[in-house]
Amino acid sequence: MNPLYLRLCALGSALAGIAHLLVPTLLLDLASMGYDRVLAVDFEPRENATARVRLLGVAFVLAALVLRRLARAVDDGSAS
Repeated sequence: MNPLYLRLCALGSALAGIAHLLVPTLLLDLASMGYDRVLAVDFEPRENATARVRLLGVAFVLAALVLRRLARAVDDGSAS
């Protein structure tokens, strides 16, 4: 496994997680606009959608930490 690829995936996951944590309402609005324009369907977020988007952000950040740790482990293993 390429550690650079793992680090890039970790960075992408961290950025996505931060966005989901900081601006969940904006992301829901963008999803609504995308559904309307691309799929021609109505997108109506349910109650507590913002909290679920933030929870997804936590999952993204945790995935980033795991990917970063895996990249370090691959680096350490290839140095032997």
